[in-house]
Amino acid sequence: MSHHISEHPSLQPFDISEYKGVRGKNFYEMDPALQRMVHRYSENYTPEHKKAMEEHIRKYGEIVGGILDELTEECHKEGKYGEVVKYDRTGKRIDFIKYSEEQKLARKISYDHGVVNLDFHPEWKFDFTHIHRYALTYLMNMNGEGGVACPLAMTDGIILALKKIGTEEQKKKYLPLVAGKGSSSHFMAGQYVTERVGGSNVSANRTIAKKLPNGKWELTGEKWFCSNPGDLWVTTAKMEGTNTVGMFLVPRIKENGELNGHHILRKKDIIGSRGKLTVEIIYDRVEAEEFGRPGHGLVNLIRYIIKTSRLHVGLGSSGNARRSVMEASEYAKFRTAYGKKILEFPSFTKTLAEMQILQTGNCFVNFRSANLSEKGDDAAEITVPLMKYKSSSQASYITQKAILTLGGNGIIGDFSPLPRLHNDSIINETWEGTHLIITDHCLHALQKPKVYTAFQSLLDELTKSATNVPELNNAFTVFQSKRKELEDCIKNQPKDWKDMNRVYIADVTYQVFLLAEFMEQAAHDSERKLQTKYLYFANGYAEMVRDGLEAPRQKDGVFFDPKAIETFLSF
Repeated sequence: MSHHISEHPSLQPFDISEYKGVRGKNFYEMDPALQRMVHRYSENYTPEHKKAMEEHIRKYGEIVGGILDELTEECHKEGKYGEVVKYDRTGKRIDFIKYSEEQKLARKISYDHGVVNLDFHPEWKFDFTHIHRYALTYLMNMNGEGGVACPLAMTDGIILALKKIGTEEQKKKYLPLVAGKGSSSHFMAGQYVTERVGGSNVSANRTIAKKLPNGKWELTGEKWFCSNPGDLWVTTAKMEGTNTVGMFLVPRIKENGELNGHHILRKKDIIGSRGKLTVEIIYDRVEAEEFGRPGHGLVNLIRYIIKTSRLHVGLGSSGNARRSVMEASEYAKFRTAYGKKILEFPSFTKTLAEMQILQTGNCFVNFRSANLSEKGDDAAEITVPLMKYKSSSQASYITQKAILTLGGNGIIGDFSPLPRLHNDSIINETWEGTHLIITDHCLHALQKPKVYTAFQSLLDELTKSATNVPELNNAFTVFQSKRKELEDCIKNQPKDWKDMNRVYIADVTYQVFLLAEFMEQAAHDSERKLQTKYLYFANGYAEMVRDGLEAPRQKDGVFFDPKAIETFLSF
């Protein structure tokens, strides 16, 4: 019997025919971990401040899950990526980046919502606190870098630096451009530090800065990684005749309206973060302004620009991973294999549960780290680089796991955002320091007596109530074991051993930090006689730490507890 092709069984609707992903939903309302962080870190706010902040974050969650998700997908199609336009129609050099209308609109929407500049919106009457700022950062990155997150991270750093070390003239001239409400700058701020010879070793810069009679500087050299060629950027160069690296502020257009002596050589063909361009640039007598005291260039770069970027990478990677868990969880509601829903396979539910534990915990410790930074706690000297390293590497792990839960569909670029999220997470692993660089910073901080003592005090504070909750005995035992191991690494091992094993030491530090955080969350609820889900999270993570990430799970643990699995899968 013959069939019309449209009636053929192979073309009929099937299990995922109605699968739409999570687009159209409010990403803030879908994330109980983020909601908990916003609530807990604003407990001392006035009711008016707390309500206004939550409404602002909730609205952005709706925007991110709606129009921004659509625009991000559109501007990541072939032909929609930015292009370098070197000359105008008359042959005049303009070195301009032309972005698609979708990309420019995506940037404008986030900028106008105040994700890095809300304190410059006259109608906002409260402090723009870290929990507010970084909740928006976290949500923004649920769409990946998107050509938005990286430019705004660098803009955030320049805004902070202008506030702290900018001259009054610089604040008056540049803050309206990079922070003012309604600014027409859709390029925003960039960061041009890396050179071919240096990488993360900024002190190896070969670009030379020459002081001019008018007090400005003239820069000559090459920059190898110029992230987000914008209207204003921060850069580094050695001051002529010295080995001292200064930090400078460079506008794209000089005050006389001419292009400021730089030439874009080409755009980088990088594997991720493709929504914003990264280029190579030649400085041909670029006119620059010193940014802060000239001799404090590296110190100010790290204190304001790099530290801000690392906070963004940590929170952004966590948001990236959260979107991946959301997509995998949504897909699992539809997909069947071998006659069963994939959620009926224990190996699948184990994978999804582990992804949820890792991402939720990472969310918690990132906001803890941001809070420590805001308070000026010495422990932040450890946690900020630690979060940059661990959040980005874990996001790559989780996005890969999410891709695999979708099977062949997971590697199709127009089926879900997962391939783009995965590539963006790999970029985050390298940006602002690779693992070996960033864990060296973490190790250096751990070996400072004052900083190490602050970190130990933090652990004591987080776990002070854990022994009052019998259900946390298991997690507390694992915590004590790993804390002792960390102390042995720092106090008893020789320098060459620590240098060789710096990544392992950072991993142990993270495990101790997160175990303490999970126990604090669970004990916080227990003390208030509230039902808590975080006993499951604490004990689940403790089992993963004790036995290993890919180890078999034990029958007496949470992974064989139906209530625990239901909690993880519905979180």
